[in-house]
Parts: sequence; C-alpha cells; structure tokens
Amino acid sequence: MNETAMPDSNLEILEKAKEWFRNTVAANHIANTKKLKKASEFNINPFLAVYLAKFLTGNSSALSIAKALIYPRILGTSITTSFGTNIQKFTNDVLDGFGSTTPGIDIEFIDQVDQQKSIVN
Repeated sequence: MNETAMPDSNLEILEKAKEWFRNTVAANHIANTKKLKKASEFNINPFLAVYLAKFLTGNSSALSIAKALIYPRILGTSITTSFGTNIQKFTNDVLDGFGSTTPGIDIEFIDQVDQQKSIVN
C-alpha cells in the first residue's frame, strides 16, 4: 500500500474488496469448476483413486471416486494460485499499491496498526 496517503476509508476498501472478490475470484472459480465435466480431463492415478475415495468417504463407490477426483480440483491449488495472482492485481488496481518486486514475496505493505513493513508470501 502507498505510504503517502490512503484515499479510501477502511469501509470503502472493504466494500471494494467484497466486489472484487465476488467479480474476480469467485466468478473465475465458478467458471473453472464448470469445466470439470469429462473424466478424460482428469489425470487419474488408478493406484490412488480407490484409496482416496475410501479415505474421503469410507467407501469406493463411483460417487466417492468422483468426489475424490473433483474436490481437489475445486478446492485445491488452482484457486490458491489464481487468488495469489489476483490479490496482487487487487493491490495495484483497488488499493493503489504495488505487488512486490522481490522474487518470492507476493505483497509488501505498511501495517496501519504499528506502521511496520509487513510481507505476505
């Protein structure tokens, strides 16, 4: 976040964040999960599919295997990766800040409570 001035109140920032999350992160996540319709799109490990289904649900029914394949795609690294990318855009676009220029650091900001520089990976 810019150290010089904070043009928006905290409430305005929260409202912008809600709108941004709904329109960017949630919308992209929904669009991406709608693509999960064909078994051929999955890289199925035949040695682990049944184990994962049993671990997840306690049985190896077709529905349990499907859940074991779909849940990681819906709740896993895809949304985490896109969130990290989009939060940097949010920092630039909505907060008039900047994503870090240091490799391995996602966001640098000045904490409004103690005025210390903070780093979020």
